[in-house]
Formats: sequence, C-alpha cells, structure tokens
Amino acid sequence: MTPKTTSFPLSLPRTKLPPKLVVFDLDHTLIAGDSTILWTEWLYEKGIVKDPIWRQIDREMILDYSQGHLDMPGFMRKHSGAFRKLPVAEIEKLVVEFVKKRIAPIAFPDGRKWVRNCTQAGIPMLVLSATTTFIVAPVAKIVFGINEAIGVDLVEERGFFTGEIAGVPSFQEGKITRLEAVTERMGIGLKDVLFFTDSRNDLPLAEAAGFTCCVNPDPVLLTAARRNGWKVLDWKLALRTQLALDAKKPAA
Repeated sequence: MTPKTTSFPLSLPRTKLPPKLVVFDLDHTLIAGDSTILWTEWLYEKGIVKDPIWRQIDREMILDYSQGHLDMPGFMRKHSGAFRKLPVAEIEKLVVEFVKKRIAPIAFPDGRKWVRNCTQAGIPMLVLSATTTFIVAPVAKIVFGINEAIGVDLVEERGFFTGEIAGVPSFQEGKITRLEAVTERMGIGLKDVLFFTDSRNDLPLAEAAGFTCCVNPDPVLLTAARRNGWKVLDWKLALRTQLALDAKKPAA
C-alpha cells in the first residue's frame, strides 16, 4: 500500500516523504515503564516466585542498562531463572493477562495516537525491543494493534525456555541486524525508517535510521538528539491514570 502523504504529521528530512516503516522501541517509549521489571513483579504477585533475588537481578540490570554496558546474554541467563521451570504454554497464558492488566494501563496516549496516524496513512509498523519476544509480541498486538514485533528470542527445549538467547539479540547494534532482515524483505533501507526511542542503547539504530524521534530521552540520547536535530517528544500518561498508578505503589 502506498503511504498517504496528507495524513502523516512528519516527513523524513531526506526525502520530504512519509517513512516507509515506523519502528517503535517499547519500554519507556510506547509505555511508561520497563516491561521486564513489571513481568518480574507479576511473577511475585502470582506467587510463582518469592525469593527477593529476582528483584536484585533486575535492579542490577537497570543500572547496567542505564550506563550502556549491559551484558544481555548474562542477564537473560540470570533473569530467566524466575520462569524457566514454567512450561512455555503456561508462560504464554500468563503473559496475556499480564499485558492486559499491567501494560495496557501504562501505554502512552501519544504513542497510541502515532500508531493510529500510521494506520490511517497505510504505513507499516514494527515494535523492536530488547525485552523478550514472548512479552514484546503480545504487547504490540494486544495493546497497540501492531502485528509485527521483534524481541530477544530465547532458546526453547522440550517446551521450556533455557535462558540462552537464540540468534542475534535485539539490543544495541543487534537492533540494526534484526531490523535489516525486515527492511531487506520489504525492499527498503534503514534510511526509509522513522524510529522512536528513549535510550542511549539505541544510538546505533537512531543514527542509521532516516530520522529519529526521542521520547523522554535519557541524557546521552538527548545530547545526541540536539546534535543531530532529532525530534524530542515529551510523552506523559493522563493525570488521572498516573495518580491511580501512584496510589497502587507500595510505601517505601
């Protein structure tokens, strides 16, 4: 389908035309939170895990991620210990409930608007995240109506995840590798892509894309945005939603 140039609010500077593919990061970009952290909390809530070690592993991940030097394979080996004993089929059922109850409420309204704009303009979309695929794909489909999603794929053996990563993880430079498989299939290039992200870890793709929109960017990405002339967006949850979520937070 040929994009309709009149219904899309931003054209790529290079071509002055709408992008041929819009790619969204997930955590802190389309949603106001980290889906991996929230998944761990969901496992606690369901009584599947009780040992506080899983929260400690997540805290260490967030620190390493924010500093740009997360060991993704190492983290996945540790993090997956919280759910490796669950059959994949059971995880998939848990994820659907998790997405509806914990992720849908924190979807940024502005993100939903961009998705609607892309749909109306006939522009393909993709969610590309460093979160595991078994979370990313349902979030993309259930919350945003986006059918194509790429996350970190885990090796599955005898109906269980092993914790090892299958193929190239969609993280840092790996996002370019994974996305190029899609763009080659579509017959387009990375310069035809409009990319939305919040994180310094996505700088390789941000710099390779046709244009990048930085959603509530971290300091490193904000500096790059100012240097490159990328669009900086300030997305928030509706006040009523934010107050409701704050009220549910446990006391410190």
